[in-house]
Amino acid sequence: MWRIRLDTTANRLALEVRDPDLLLASFYTMDLGTRHLKQLPLPQGTAWWQGLEEAQDSYIYLHGYGDRRMGQHKGVLAVEAGTAAVAWEETELAFYGMAADGMLAYIAATPEAAFRLLQPATGQVVQDGITQQQAAAMVAQHSHLRYRQAVYPVLYREGEEYFAQVQQFLDSQQLTGATQAIEYAETDAYLAVSYYVQAADSTLQNYMAVFDIEGSLCLKERLAGGLSGIGSDTFFIFMGDLYFVKDKAILKVYRLLA
Repeated sequence: MWRIRLDTTANRLALEVRDPDLLLASFYTMDLGTRHLKQLPLPQGTAWWQGLEEAQDSYIYLHGYGDRRMGQHKGVLAVEAGTAAVAWEETELAFYGMAADGMLAYIAATPEAAFRLLQPATGQVVQDGITQQQAAAMVAQHSHLRYRQAVYPVLYREGEEYFAQVQQFLDSQQLTGATQAIEYAETDAYLAVSYYVQAADSTLQNYMAVFDIEGSLCLKERLAGGLSGIGSDTFFIFMGDLYFVKDKAILKVYRLLA
């Protein structure tokens, strides 16, 4: 599993799954209410050169690539999550972000030019001539509203003050050896920590630990082993549920009971 995007408006997930050995990429949508998983019927011959960009209002947005060696994003493909049907496609634009009134994009060949606001369901231009500063402010403001019911962790790197504080808390709970980075999030009733310990072969193992507000350990689970480096956004919390990917292949969800 390569990438997950949370559609808070439609209570859905969009998922990107990649197999580098076979050069295959697949995209899925999941209804979080029913846990029903549906694959998007995209041609496998071209799917490897697509990637998951964003998900909102029951639409999933994929990107293509302009310069494949540099990983430059180019093209926007909009898919309706409920039906898995393609809604629209713009091959010369590049996705920038979601705003309250639509999607912000720019011409991939001229990223220094003005930004455009697109109607999310049709791709039609609603507004043109938006500066990058205006676009950044619009995305930031909307993100605050979009994710008000979601909690994403904060990354603390070794050497930072908060890393040391969380590391000391883990040590006090007999979860010793946290190294390099820690991801931390909290709700009214729980503390969630994703941390790394070094294995005998010098690779890293990533663990997830959840504590109640009194500091009692409620969950400990290994997310991955044999890692050469750290990751980010290894988990998130949405509507009282904890989401994470185990061994890069298994999506697990735990209900955090108040």
